[in-house]
Amino acid sequence: MKLSVLGPAGTFTDAASQVFSARHPELNIAPDYHPTFDLVYNSVAPDGLGLLPLENQLDGFVLATLQRLQSADVTELGEVTVPVNFGLAARVDDMAKIKRIFVQFKTEGQCQNLLANLPQAEIITTSSNMTSLEKLQAGDTGDAAIVPQSQMAALDFPLLQDNVADQDDNATRFIIFKKEPASLTAPDGTEAPTTAFKFPMFVTPPTEQPGVLREILTHLADAGLNLVTIMSLPTRQKIGIYSFYIEVSGTFAQKALLFETIGQMAAAYTVHPLGFYAL
Repeated sequence: MKLSVLGPAGTFTDAASQVFSARHPELNIAPDYHPTFDLVYNSVAPDGLGLLPLENQLDGFVLATLQRLQSADVTELGEVTVPVNFGLAARVDDMAKIKRIFVQFKTEGQCQNLLANLPQAEIITTSSNMTSLEKLQAGDTGDAAIVPQSQMAALDFPLLQDNVADQDDNATRFIIFKKEPASLTAPDGTEAPTTAFKFPMFVTPPTEQPGVLREILTHLADAGLNLVTIMSLPTRQKIGIYSFYIEVSGTFAQKALLFETIGQMAAAYTVHPLGFYAL
């Protein structure tokens, strides 16, 4: 099975794909690398899967993924969380000599302490961490890059500094999905009642009247369902009108209650489900 991922090989997305492949050897997964989020999504075949980063422990949610999910007809099948850390490599022998530094757009927010100590360096944003490394390898004296820590042992530059993320226990969560609309109907299954689930969705109220978010959350609270995440994104229809990205968790003993509650919400709001899967 083809799994579309953000490439090239060696990225943290690639590492997440390897974890997922090891969990599901029966799928015989072959990674299919693409340089952008849109290309990853667009390349997912009807009989294939996609994998995109959703949330980083230090820098929060990946806006590009949320914006895609907001309108995409996808069904999330699960998630993978992998540890991430970074090293600094440079074509100089002193950090004060760094003139420009290549850094992936999401990595930048995870290495703020390091970048604050390089005020003289121009930050060049890249699409992936391995692209940062490639640009450094093809670059000039004065160039530097923040790259995956896993790549550091194989590098040979005058300046190498390990573990430059703001925290050592950093991690990123990825979602696995297929291009098929998710259902508002409870799926069949034989999971144990104590098995945990997650149900991600977008909920868009018809108006922006005061108290609408409280009303949305009251549905979940009254049902005893756990709100894991809530994020607001503009609908792009009008300033002040927002859609709420929500993740709900619980146990399979609550499955019927969950879908009954979501059905009630769908009668009052636009509910865009993104899947229902075991954790």
